[in-house]
Amino acid sequence: MRKIYLVLSIIFGLYSCASDIDTLDSEMTSIEVSSKSSSENVKLISAWTANRSSPVQINYQRKFKVKVKNLAYQKEVAIHHATNDGDWVDIPLTYDQSIGNDEEIWVGEVTPDYEMYSTDFVVKYTVDGQTYWDNNNGKNYSMLVNMGGFLAPDVHVEVNDSFTRSAGTSFAINVNARRNYGANVTVEVVYTTDNWVTKNTVPMSYQRYFRVGYAHYIMSPNQFDVDVYDTLIRVHDEVQSIEFAIVYKVNGEEYWDNNYGNNYTLDKIFY
Repeated sequence: MRKIYLVLSIIFGLYSCASDIDTLDSEMTSIEVSSKSSSENVKLISAWTANRSSPVQINYQRKFKVKVKNLAYQKEVAIHHATNDGDWVDIPLTYDQSIGNDEEIWVGEVTPDYEMYSTDFVVKYTVDGQTYWDNNNGKNYSMLVNMGGFLAPDVHVEVNDSFTRSAGTSFAINVNARRNYGANVTVEVVYTTDNWVTKNTVPMSYQRYFRVGYAHYIMSPNQFDVDVYDTLIRVHDEVQSIEFAIVYKVNGEEYWDNNYGNNYTLDKIFY
């Protein structure tokens, strides 16, 4: 009987050691990433988290936009994200566009059907044998599951393409905008239906609560001082698309999201 107890003790001891090692590895990974210096070669532009669940479908959305220096043609850009299991995994991003100054925009989105991601993440850029990080100056980025938008400090407004779409004979425009306390802020859509021969300006409305899923709302401002604005643009039946940009006005200054000079285009979609 003593031999059986001895064997069981050894087995439980080994299991405990293995568990401790796994926990230590996870903690060391987090410490190692946090201790790395952020690089000017990679920068998080924006992020978005929302619970998009419905009565028949579960969907947890996380979106990211990153700017990198074009140091070589072959490159990998990813969000290095903590999971609820204590691991860190890569969410690959894909090339979106070049924006001048030899810089590129990379984007990515995940919509898992269970809440697998924890709060912390960093940006990882591997190119020409080197890996560069944006880890929020060693603090890591952190977003809860239903937080809404994060904007980098120098970004004042950005179109949220998850809720910007054709809506029958109209166009729904949705943006995330920086909260500027004590200032008079206006957000507008400037659009054309005839290749800028003429243009129209439509004000956007501030949304204190914005619905993102079944019984789920984004509150604005959120913890990052980001607000939600939206509007609905109605056009004549013969108009099939609009080209537009967003202007954010505060204290006599204007800040634009015009898709890095390319503007945005929406086409009518009929269901």
